[in-house]
Amino acid sequence: MNNFLNINEVSQKNLEAIMEDASTIKSGAVSEESYIECLKNSITGLLFEKPSTRTRLSFEAAVLKLGGQVLNLRKDEIHLGKGETLQDTSAMVSLFLDLLVLRLYDEKKLYEFAQYSTIPIVNGLTNESHPCQVLTDVFTFQELRGSITGKKVVWLGVANNVFQSFLHAAVAFNFHIVFSGPEKFQPSEKMLGFIKKHNSNFLTIEPNPITAVENADLVVTDKWVSMHDSELPTADLKDLAKFRVTEKLLGFAKMEVLFMHCLPAERGQEVCEDIFNDKRCVVLQEAENRMHVQKSILRWCLGLF
Repeated sequence: MNNFLNINEVSQKNLEAIMEDASTIKSGAVSEESYIECLKNSITGLLFEKPSTRTRLSFEAAVLKLGGQVLNLRKDEIHLGKGETLQDTSAMVSLFLDLLVLRLYDEKKLYEFAQYSTIPIVNGLTNESHPCQVLTDVFTFQELRGSITGKKVVWLGVANNVFQSFLHAAVAFNFHIVFSGPEKFQPSEKMLGFIKKHNSNFLTIEPNPITAVENADLVVTDKWVSMHDSELPTADLKDLAKFRVTEKLLGFAKMEVLFMHCLPAERGQEVCEDIFNDKRCVVLQEAENRMHVQKSILRWCLGLF
């Protein structure tokens, strides 16, 4: 049984195997019959505390296309936190499900679920990480540009949960990541500690966004205000506006640079509207690939390869 909780907890060999499997599935290199019923007679549960469009759709589609069934556990319809402990809830769902995808606020709860579960647990996002998204981003880059090893990835704006998973991926796949944003929104001590523990050369903090994107292979941003955060004051928004992704800013990167955003986007805030019509923008391919990569994450968690 394999849990998929964070990228830094999965070996490079297994991460590469997941992406190779995803590439095989997407390309149709093998007959669809080899996959179409590999989750037959299995039930995957989705327990989401946070709203979701892409994560919910991509996981549900992935399970159904592999022949499995999906059971949505609404937080307002179960006893978790309302007369039943997390330990008991985790043990209970293990009796009826074959795999559980969690989308939670508190990452500690993710690890508590995994501690008491006898089925695989998949991290569908927490306040601290979003590993399925970032593994998909790496997959998408490599699908379009080849190996991400040694490449320059630039993150603009706020060092949030998705950024932390990018740090994990930088170590796993050996690429360089540059953070560019206001001092207030720079990487946390936990993030810096992770990088220092492995190799501080994986991360550069560059306050000038133009300098940051020079020779970039990939530019990434995300909403400045996450689902768990309060609205930002005007002064913070003004500071962050200097790091907005525009066509002009992308012009300082490599000609073949790609732009990614995990969506939903606040168009006109962290990214200009016209970027979404730019050939360098691959957000829809990135979104579609969530399904393909998550098919393989599910298969890996269940020991199917």
